[in-house]
Amino acid sequence: MLPVSGVNTPDASYLKFTWCSPKLLYTIASFLGAIVMTIFNILQFTKTGINSMKTTSLVFYGTSLIASLLFLKLAKLWPCLALTWEKIEREFMFRHRRVSRISLAGRFKLITAIVMTLAMIEHTLSVLKGFSYAMTCVKYRSDSDVIAEYFESQFPQVFSQMSYSLWKAILVDIINMLSTFSWNFVDLFLILVSMALADQFQQLNSRLNSVRGKAMPDWWWAEARNDYNHLASLTRRVDSHISTIVFLSFATDLYFICIQLLFSFNLQRSHIQKIYFCFSFGFLVTRTTAVSLYAASINDESRLPAPILYSVSSANYSTEVMRFLTQVTTDSISLTGMKFFSVTRGLVLTIAGTIVTYELVLVQINNIQQTIQSNITNICEVTMLIL
Repeated sequence: MLPVSGVNTPDASYLKFTWCSPKLLYTIASFLGAIVMTIFNILQFTKTGINSMKTTSLVFYGTSLIASLLFLKLAKLWPCLALTWEKIEREFMFRHRRVSRISLAGRFKLITAIVMTLAMIEHTLSVLKGFSYAMTCVKYRSDSDVIAEYFESQFPQVFSQMSYSLWKAILVDIINMLSTFSWNFVDLFLILVSMALADQFQQLNSRLNSVRGKAMPDWWWAEARNDYNHLASLTRRVDSHISTIVFLSFATDLYFICIQLLFSFNLQRSHIQKIYFCFSFGFLVTRTTAVSLYAASINDESRLPAPILYSVSSANYSTEVMRFLTQVTTDSISLTGMKFFSVTRGLVLTIAGTIVTYELVLVQINNIQQTIQSNITNICEVTMLIL
């Protein structure tokens, strides 16, 4: 999704964006596939109208479409940003020490493996749920082609516009898989970037804690404040590049949580449907919470120097300490969603309150519950939730 070459090289100077890259082909394929599916969804709206289930499919593929564009734009800027980041890390290398026993690269690999494995499990359950619906419909219609029924019921926006064939179905399913992992990658990317920024603040805080209660010269406090200022500037620069991605992540995750809760009022007719719903909803909430807390940890870590600076004795209190303390207590360092909101711990409670509010509105305007439970024919006509 982030088509930058040279990620396995020893330093950031080897990073580059090029239009002739296999990674770029993946991004373009995901982008074109999302465009096609978005167009099919819009065409379906013009014929059958809009409801929450059909809107879900449009938002899903629209998210993949926008994410592909945003990461393509970011890839052009990433080599320069990485060089700046590496320069700061090299300056800190001789003064700061690693806090965690596990290296940052090791934590990256662990988090990536967990998120993508869970995403794969969720997608597998979604396929099984789709086949569960398809088998029910096949029995009702006395049909024998379960695979055709599966694709026609999972992707009605496509196969209501064109005739079904296996090669088309496989192509649509590949696009669906690319969009699924693109959606998950948005959250994963924000988690990893947040971990890296917070780790830099943790190293600075560890250095400050090591001198707590000690008398340090002015040059030492000036150096520490300068390091803090470099990290604040780096955070703002990173935020200027990814704030749109942050906004996209929180907006779509909030939407899908509300929709999933809305669908929970519908009758789950089989065990696989119940398992899928519970796992999918739990994974979505966990992922959203992880993004919020990891991103909020940047703001948390940026405020931790304050108690240490407050503990400096009056005999050792100096202009440099005062300037450092003023910056820590007045400067707001955090990732933002296009400057509309700052990602702090308080945002988690705000999101929870927003979900409750929107859920009440959605329940009042939704009419799916009355149509989905009427008879078995409707099961075969309802658009499946594609996640």
